[in-house]
Amino acid sequence: MSKYDSLFHLGVVKIKQKLALTILLLIGLSMTLNLGTSFAANSSSTSNVQIKNTTNTTVKTTATSTKTVSTAKTVGTTSTKTVRVLIYNGNGAITSCVTGIKTALTSVNNNNLVPGYKFTYATSTTISSSILSNYDLLVMPGGSSGRTYINSLSSSAKSAIKNFVYTGHGFLGICAGAYAGSNYVDSMYSGLGVAPHVRSKSVIHEGTLPVTMTSSGSSLLGFSGTLNLAHYNGPAMYASGGTITTFATYADSSTGYKGYGAIVGDTYGSGRTVLSGPHPELAPQNPTLLAKMMIWASNVGSSTSTSFTMSQINTAAKSVKTYIETNKKMPSYVTISGTQVTMAQFLKLLTSDLINVNSGSSSAITLTSTTAPGSTVNTLKAGNIQKSEYLKIANSINSFINTNNRAPSYASSTLGKIGFGSMVYMFSKIMVYYASNGRLPSYVSMTSSSYL
Repeated sequence: MSKYDSLFHLGVVKIKQKLALTILLLIGLSMTLNLGTSFAANSSSTSNVQIKNTTNTTVKTTATSTKTVSTAKTVGTTSTKTVRVLIYNGNGAITSCVTGIKTALTSVNNNNLVPGYKFTYATSTTISSSILSNYDLLVMPGGSSGRTYINSLSSSAKSAIKNFVYTGHGFLGICAGAYAGSNYVDSMYSGLGVAPHVRSKSVIHEGTLPVTMTSSGSSLLGFSGTLNLAHYNGPAMYASGGTITTFATYADSSTGYKGYGAIVGDTYGSGRTVLSGPHPELAPQNPTLLAKMMIWASNVGSSTSTSFTMSQINTAAKSVKTYIETNKKMPSYVTISGTQVTMAQFLKLLTSDLINVNSGSSSAITLTSTTAPGSTVNTLKAGNIQKSEYLKIANSINSFINTNNRAPSYASSTLGKIGFGSMVYMFSKIMVYYASNGRLPSYVSMTSSSYL
């Protein structure tokens, strides 16, 4: 190789080395840029945490954090509520029913079938106050018979169940559990009475059958129309001695009791009870329906509060007043701005509304969880109740509800004891008068009717 050839070769090698170095530098720069981009894309969650603890953020971090703060607020308004469920699997309970409840709740949790709620559950062969203290809801599943449950539960277990519900917890009875939870099974035996206004008819029918959802079933459980559910001799139910919430009725005559309650709700003290003749936990399984029944019974509400204006409450009062005067009884509920309000809740709204008016306030009133009294007394005589007295009664009722989370059985007055229905009617009349005249009436006229 000549001298010139050697120099040329050396030059080529150096050029190649420079090109290789340049390529390596370009690759390194590209990797650096890519890594930087990757970090920026994946660091949004890191920025989420830092925003809460760091005030000195750059403009870029602040811009990124705008979306983060908005997302945090959205999550905050839909915080998850946990319903703690105890499933009885002692003497008389059928294994397939217990298993069906557990698999249904697992499906609800895994598939987020009821957004905003999750369920934890356990089983127990015994029931006591100490065991129940860890739960929001007791489920008495399908079993060999309601009578078996009643006879096999000890006196202390029965007392524990009744106290559990009365003090503000929930009870769900399915089939045999529904018989056991009702007040009385016609011509057969007395139940636990945690649904004090529900009586049961004994039914002989096995197989899938249709049930028709009522307006209450639609608004409170989120189902409408006809559902096909499994049925194995579950009860047909009806109200006796008070008002109940009927979620669904038997749609045909296969039970012999078309139109009777298939799924009903009742209140006992501060607690709620749901009784179901059909089995939503068995095939064709309906996990969402079962979960919604549990949520209503346990009364573990969502975190979002609902408030009504004075005008909305007074408009509802007019509807309730008209209904009572036409039908001589209370409605089961009144709908205010798309929200279904029970008469116990409405009594709280009415008395709060009246107290606000008398004090010169026009503040919106928050809907609270208020249950109906287990029983009521009405010894009212016809006559007038003066303004000073009805204001005193309103304050007394409001205070009682705030303390006990339920409406009182009666309110004392110079005309006698005012029953639950008469209380609702009286304050509805007062607020209707106020809405029409811009002032409270000097007195309110009452009759001896109880309006139950």
